[in-house]
Amino acid sequence: MGGQFRVRLMHTKAPAGEIDLRDLACLADQLQMLATRVGRWVAGIDRVGRSTGEVEEAVGLRLTGLHEGSTVLEIERGPASELLFELPLEEEFDRRLWETLGAIGTDAPREDTPPLVRESALGVLDAFRRAAGAVELSRPVDGARIEFRTTERDRNVWVDPAPVVHDQQLTLSGVIKAVDLAAHKFRLHDDVGNRIPLEGIDDPDVARELLDRRTDAVGFAVRDARGRICALKVTSIQPASVPREWTQRVVDETWRSMTPGPDPDGGVEFSDDEWSTFVTAVMGG
Repeated sequence: MGGQFRVRLMHTKAPAGEIDLRDLACLADQLQMLATRVGRWVAGIDRVGRSTGEVEEAVGLRLTGLHEGSTVLEIERGPASELLFELPLEEEFDRRLWETLGAIGTDAPREDTPPLVRESALGVLDAFRRAAGAVELSRPVDGARIEFRTTERDRNVWVDPAPVVHDQQLTLSGVIKAVDLAAHKFRLHDDVGNRIPLEGIDDPDVARELLDRRTDAVGFAVRDARGRICALKVTSIQPASVPREWTQRVVDETWRSMTPGPDPDGGVEFSDDEWSTFVTAVMGG
């Protein structure tokens, strides 16, 4: 099954087949956080579909074995009480988690790796460094194997490029939600589910007035390395009304002028020979 993999820790301080509980706790925490974030990446947080809770349950990792050779951790995905299904989301998760683990060993993350996945990949690398001088990752389903020395890996390749503020203003519409009123941190939920942090709203009275209301926010877009808007530096903001066409009631009366359906006594007539041929074909004769 693709949901199983092994972590072999080599050049450790502990005897073969053993691991310091602090190292195990750190490694388990970082691997699970990476799995959770990869699962959210695969599922798409804002897309319609399986809930975040369902996704996180599906990608939960379990330690199923610990044995010598040096110290080998057997890890499996999914709840212990259920069979290890290979559904589309799980299959894509297994592929992308293995791809990300491989990228840790080769210093080659995908360009579209989200910032939180990059952060967790660094956490896993640091946990590997804490536990062992070298690591071998293997996957029973196809025999794939990755081996690397932890101190030789480059942490910088996982650092997300700094966002760029563009000098052309744009307007974003949506509903304002508070993150922290005292710290003047807000986010705008637009009409397709994007959640965009707003920066520069300093008037608490204006902020309170706009909470949970539809708003037009004008400002400079802050875009990440992939060109996606990750924040808006607000220059002006004001309440907005719902577009009129969204609330207009449309009554379609065109059906009244449509011609009636076919006449049950009219239409194409078949001859006796044609009917006989048709019935023979239907009966398989």
